[in-house]
Amino acid sequence: MQTPGGSRQQALAVVGTAIGAAEAYGREDLAARLGSTGQRLADPSVRVMVVGEFKQGKSSLVNAMLNAPVCPVDDDVATSVPTLVRYADEPRAALIRPTQGGAGLTGTNAVEPIDFGSVPVYASEMGNPGNERGLLAVEIGLPRTVLRDGLVVVDTPGVGGLGSPHTAATIAALPTADILLFVSDASQELTRAEFDFLETAQRVCPTCAFVLTKNDFYPDWQRIRDLNAEHLEGLPNSIPIFTASSTLRHKAIESNDKGLNQESGYPQLIEFVKGTVAEVTDGVVAAAAADLRSVVGQLRSTFDGEKQVLEDPGEAAAVLADFETAKERTTSLRDQAARWQVTLSDGVADLTADFDHRLRGRLRQTGIEAEAALDEQQPGKIWDQFEQWLRRRVSHDLAQTYLELVNRTQELSHRVADHFDDEQAPLAVHLDASGVLSTADGIDPRTRVEPLKVGAGGKAMTAMRGSYGGLLMFGMMAQMAGLAMLNPATAAVGLLMGRKAVKDERERQLTLERQQAKVTARQFIDDAGFEVAKEMKDSLRLLHRQLRDHYQDRAEELNRSIATSMAAAKEAMNANNQQRSVRLRDVNAELGRLEQLAGRINALVEQGSQHRGRTSNG
Repeated sequence: MQTPGGSRQQALAVVGTAIGAAEAYGREDLAARLGSTGQRLADPSVRVMVVGEFKQGKSSLVNAMLNAPVCPVDDDVATSVPTLVRYADEPRAALIRPTQGGAGLTGTNAVEPIDFGSVPVYASEMGNPGNERGLLAVEIGLPRTVLRDGLVVVDTPGVGGLGSPHTAATIAALPTADILLFVSDASQELTRAEFDFLETAQRVCPTCAFVLTKNDFYPDWQRIRDLNAEHLEGLPNSIPIFTASSTLRHKAIESNDKGLNQESGYPQLIEFVKGTVAEVTDGVVAAAAADLRSVVGQLRSTFDGEKQVLEDPGEAAAVLADFETAKERTTSLRDQAARWQVTLSDGVADLTADFDHRLRGRLRQTGIEAEAALDEQQPGKIWDQFEQWLRRRVSHDLAQTYLELVNRTQELSHRVADHFDDEQAPLAVHLDASGVLSTADGIDPRTRVEPLKVGAGGKAMTAMRGSYGGLLMFGMMAQMAGLAMLNPATAAVGLLMGRKAVKDERERQLTLERQQAKVTARQFIDDAGFEVAKEMKDSLRLLHRQLRDHYQDRAEELNRSIATSMAAAKEAMNANNQQRSVRLRDVNAELGRLEQLAGRINALVEQGSQHRGRTSNG
């Protein structure tokens, strides 16, 4: 059976041959393009993200899968930064720090080697509370067979629900994940926050699995599993459910008990992951094959036209006419007003407008709910809890809006690619929002709302002012009735008026406190929306440039191919019989070499189809 690594190596060999052919034919532009294809093939990474709430057994799951204590695990230890585990010949560890401009886990960052035993100091809340060291991740290398084909396992901090500010890095990295393992233990059924996160994550990472952990600790785990299965039926796409006991897994490995290992659930989970790794590799090879076909097709077009003219000079006019028509089209592709340029510009403008509209709508609703909540409470007493809730809601609004746009960016790349007739694969794009999603977490309310305190003296003065007015007014009325100004009735009225004055003053102060809290909440929402909109527009501009430059290069390639083909056809038209005979032999030889190369490309695609067929039948 073909291994994922083997199929990549075969594809790399074909790419190397195609690069040599492109360089031999003077097409450095096509060789450079295939160089990028080779770089994607040379990186075998298939990322598996392990996500879930705090203390659900994510780190234990990673350790048990790899049979190595790589992630810190304890009752009072929680993961504070993502921990990436990949293959290495010898155990090693390193810190990943953001560089200037912060590119997220998918970009180029600073790598700082550390001692392997000091991983818990940097990866756990105990040694790095709240990620105060400002790390993007801790990377670990292990000599494990399961990792050899490019599997990268990512243990993430507890997501705390979609609205948690601490999920920003996880949310931003979701589109780059090839497999998502959502972990929840058997102590209780899925919470609403867990389900919402999983439902949202599935939109950008379709290959998901649900893992129920700690089933050896909870006797009622089967009922919880069945309840979760019912909940998961509400997802857009069905996902497999696995049960996993790290305790049984460790005991099985220690005693070499295959039956106990099967009971732990890990062999089934690992088999699922391996199958998905092979599918991802097939997709990468298929994309490389599309690039190869496009390049080989452009190389062949030069010789096809020339051969037709050499074999039948009478067809030269028709061949050149066809090339002129093709040249007009490729020239139009290079124009700033080309249809693909319009599609791209309109698409990015639509994405920007939709993001702005949807985010503003969500933030407006959050503001309405915030003011309604403040109208029912004394803001100063609940401000800490309210601020935390507000941060979560704003983060939720931001994450939800961002994830809605992720798939549309790839759809835009496909729409632009449809304007080109060659077999090139659409550019795989990723809307980098690592900076955007962390923006809300870095914004603080401008002021802190404190409860307005009035001392006993202040209350006494307020009561006295209210009592004095009541005594004066009703005392004068009593005098007019022939009674003493100060009598039991007027004294009672004075007390009531003083009490009412104190109550009115308390309500006035509460109203002021609520007004201050509402203003502070609105300012926070406005600040977050302003900063986030700026960051997202910057990200969309970078995406626009990336797509524009990529497809502009493709337009230049096609135009150059047509120009080269026309020049070869014209030269063939002017050749004499002897020159045509010699040149025809050379052209047929070159076409034969390109046909062999095309056969190797087709073999790559056929192997991928056969593998996918075996996987689906299995």
